[in-house]
Amino acid sequence: MNDVPRELLHKAYKRSNLPLLKIPLLYGMWAACGWVIWSTMDTPWGIPIGVACSLLICNLVRGLGAIGHDAVHGSVARSKTLGYLIGLLCWFPTGMSYTIYSIYHLHHHKIANTYADVDNFVVIDYTRHPLLARLLTLAVFSFAYPIYFMFQMFRYVPRLTWPKRVRMYAELGLWFAAMAACIMLLPTRFFLFIYGLPFVFGAVLASVTEMIEHYEKVPGPDAYSSRTYGTRNPVYGFLWSNVCFHNEHHSFPGIPWYNLRWFHQQAFPYYDDHIKRECCHEGFFDVAFHLYGRILKLDVASLEARYADVGADAADAALADAGLDDDAIAHAE
Repeated sequence: MNDVPRELLHKAYKRSNLPLLKIPLLYGMWAACGWVIWSTMDTPWGIPIGVACSLLICNLVRGLGAIGHDAVHGSVARSKTLGYLIGLLCWFPTGMSYTIYSIYHLHHHKIANTYADVDNFVVIDYTRHPLLARLLTLAVFSFAYPIYFMFQMFRYVPRLTWPKRVRMYAELGLWFAAMAACIMLLPTRFFLFIYGLPFVFGAVLASVTEMIEHYEKVPGPDAYSSRTYGTRNPVYGFLWSNVCFHNEHHSFPGIPWYNLRWFHQQAFPYYDDHIKRECCHEGFFDVAFHLYGRILKLDVASLEARYADVGADAADAALADAGLDDDAIAHAE
């Protein structure tokens, strides 16, 4: 992407506060889904309508999370405090601490697709049996990535300062308190459709998109480290706040989410042929099924050869040497 004209980059980096109105819009759409679920809950169509609304809510939460993800990179507000509050507001529905996510995600950008990268699921750390390795990889990239991810986040807790560790526990405590209140105060079926089922759908969506974005990508120049997908369907970009333009995000993480589609369209003619062919995809399901096919052909021996020289403590060593100054990284472009 070195040939992308600088004037395009300057325009892409330009920020505006107006797109932040998407936050109340997405929450408003969530509330509208809640009204529909409540109004139809006791009708014969209550269950299919509830499932459909849950599927939409799942995608709305992903869109909010993408804006919270932008806050990690310092591109939603000039004020660090305001950026944190916006990020927390958008990230809160995921049930994960925004503080721990911030430190993990900035590190991910520094070490994308290396052994130490959480997003690089190295199955031979768990099994070297060919069939079990394929089944486990399929599970992680079909529904279980959030479970794997949750346990991996424990690696980052010791890297938090005590004030940020307290903030992490406060965020988690607030989420658990909110869930307890909802369970006690809301009808079970309503809570299931408004949050429980979307949480399950979200686990599947997160697993599949994680696979599309990084599975089988290798360390190297940012332009080769991830995939852009779903460019033909603007609905994906709207619902997911353009996080599907992942190749562009990794190459230029300071570009705010609302400029990523425009930047992709304008800069695409300047991309290397390899990036156009291997890193940018118009579809979503076709890419996913292709990668599932690759998983079914997973070669344990090639993974063993790739990581033959990686020591057991490589991930911890990478964390210790990462220089995780999140404020400095987040505001760097």
